[in-house]
Amino acid sequence: PGNSFNRNLGKEKFHKSQHFDFTNKIPKWVGEAKSGIGGEPLGGQKLLPKHSVFPRGVGSDSPSWVAFDKQVLSFDAYFTEDIVSSSEEAYRVRLCKIYFYLEDDTIQVVEPEIKNSGIPQGTLIRRHRIPLPPPNDEEFYTVEYFNINEEVVFYSRPFMIVDCDQFTRNFLRKLGVRINTP
Repeated sequence: PGNSFNRNLGKEKFHKSQHFDFTNKIPKWVGEAKSGIGGEPLGGQKLLPKHSVFPRGVGSDSPSWVAFDKQVLSFDAYFTEDIVSSSEEAYRVRLCKIYFYLEDDTIQVVEPEIKNSGIPQGTLIRRHRIPLPPPNDEEFYTVEYFNINEEVVFYSRPFMIVDCDQFTRNFLRKLGVRINTP
């Protein structure tokens, strides 16, 4: 009496997480991704981060959607497209820009429009969180997956990153990422 520590001291959440959910009216078990009572992980459970981990000590302790508002990492990339209708060329290299939005880990892929090229251009992938290729398709791309001379695969299409802008270089250095040479 009096010598034991109350583990519930200071806690405000005591709810029990639901381990089942409905997707298209079909019950589905999602228990591995849910925490235990009060939002704490169960014994032996490792919860995946929902968003990227950014360096501490830069700016304030505000949430990422406030601290990184309107900050975008810009990467120059290309992808190859097979040409089956032409005997003169087997594939075509198409240049594009990959934008990684820091506030919510969303990605957008845009191909600059070239007049009279005859191929559809513009936004290739709209801004949203893109899942990793299988078998890790329950996780999403974060900033750690992007570097120069690295290949990322968005929806079975490989994109080769060849360069980035100065803001992106500085931000990746602050994260401790060793930037490859272009």
